[in-house]
Amino acid sequence: MLSILQIRVITVFMIDPDIPMLISKFTEKGYITARIRTLPEGVGISFIEPPNIIAGKGTIKVDYDFGRKALGIESPNFKEISASLDEIWNCLKEINVDIEKALIPYEVTIIGEAFLKPKFSDNKYIFKNLFDFDLKLMEAGFIGEGKDPNSNEWFYLKLSPIWSSYKIDEKSLYRITIVYRDKKTKIINFIENIESNLKNLLKEL
Repeated sequence: MLSILQIRVITVFMIDPDIPMLISKFTEKGYITARIRTLPEGVGISFIEPPNIIAGKGTIKVDYDFGRKALGIESPNFKEISASLDEIWNCLKEINVDIEKALIPYEVTIIGEAFLKPKFSDNKYIFKNLFDFDLKLMEAGFIGEGKDPNSNEWFYLKLSPIWSSYKIDEKSLYRITIVYRDKKTKIINFIENIESNLKNLLKEL
């Protein structure tokens, strides 16, 4: 069993884009959007959902974090998020934002669940000077060899057991978290083939 719980594409900017203008572009595209209020010091945004959802359509939620300068596009449905990405990126282009010059142009975070019996669960670590029992690795993280977590090419995979389902010597339910940054074409291809990509990754563990 493999379940995709969340697909989230993030762009991190160096300077805040014109978010009120971006929200107006989303309105033109048929999104439900946050309300913009004129204030003495500028504008205020009444988010659709806390803490920072600015637009939504179908299962798509668009958020903006002013603290991180991060625009997020989220959905559990890979078909909907794939279809919405170009539309949202075109909205940015229409307000003269060059996404290729962003601090992190394209990052996708995947969260899922699967029944697994990873090979790492059979490794034992002996600490005879501390305990009268051995230790076993219960979760693990994997990163792309030679990849820098501060760069625009980065891959990280974490597997962690969901404790209520954990049973010794049987497949158990694991939480899967992936963070992947790369070129636009690779990110979109990864999302559009997410189920087969995840199955191929997991069968090697």
